[in-house]
Amino acid sequence: MDTRAEVVIRGEEFLLETALNNIVQNAIDFSPSAGTIQLSIVKLGNAVQLIVTDEGAGIPEFALARIFDRFYSLPRPSSERKSSGLGLCFAKEAVELHQGKLTIANRDSELGVRAVLELPLN
Repeated sequence: MDTRAEVVIRGEEFLLETALNNIVQNAIDFSPSAGTIQLSIVKLGNAVQLIVTDEGAGIPEFALARIFDRFYSLPRPSSERKSSGLGLCFAKEAVELHQGKLTIANRDSELGVRAVLELPLN
């Protein structure tokens, strides 16, 4: 059975591309070198969800409430270097400008993080 369907999202290409790139880059940066990053798209009524999951250690409890704060950054596991702390803040703002929603949380039953970028279909 073929479950593919065309999904069209209208919006500012640069903002949406940069938002998704920031989310995927975080998944790469916080995953082990042999880890898997999964991207999927789910259509839900008049919206579409772009879901990014990784197999990293997850977000520490103390940081969960601050991940979208401007200039807040956690050290990358491989290098201990921090980023500018603007990527997720920008991604959330870009999604909200498109009347969407961005949620990021630790996965329930496995290690890693699940980011859901939800946008309305036009």
